[in-house]
Amino acid sequence: MGLSRDMFYRYESAVKDGDVEALFERTRHKPNLANRVFPATDDGVIKSATNFPAYGQARASNERRKLGVFAPPA
Repeated sequence: MGLSRDMFYRYESAVKDGDVEALFERTRHKPNLANRVFPATDDGVIKSATNFPAYGQARASNERRKLGVFAPPA
């Protein structure tokens, strides 16, 4: 079948525990919500990037800071 015996028994136990859907979604890590930004910050960055596409990272960050939207250059 193209599977090792160990993998077959893992699949078999997963199906017994949570039906076939248990095989589809198994992520080992939780999403890091600390990396999220506020929607206002996100909107400010997008508006700045579309209105002034020639600005570099540092200048765009400084211009956004003048408007009260803090986002680091990176």
